[in-house]
Amino acid sequence: MDEYIRLINKSEDYIEKNLSQKISLDDLALNANMSKYHFHRIFSKYSEETVKQFITRIKIERSGIFLAVRKDLSITDIAFRYGYNDVSTYNKAFKKHTGMSPLEFRKARNDKNS
Repeated sequence: MDEYIRLINKSEDYIEKNLSQKISLDDLALNANMSKYHFHRIFSKYSEETVKQFITRIKIERSGIFLAVRKDLSITDIAFRYGYNDVSTYNKAFKKHTGMSPLEFRKARNDKNS
């Protein structure tokens, strides 16, 4: 069991280091030296999220920091930075996770800090 938890932590580190890339289950399984089926089963068993949910959550949370802090970057730039191919897909994912659009999130953070 400790070996699987270590593997999950290693995979989460890999994901966080490659947030600007499209991260596939194949990439993660290769990094863990497992088949993608076995890797997905282990990740889901020892994590509270699926691999896809974890990747999406981390990308949205990290991009939220950029939205709040880096006013010089456009929402499109931030979407591309976190591996989204278009801003529409990013907007939908962001709103689904946070309940507000990236623009509303940025405005709320700016209003809170001023």
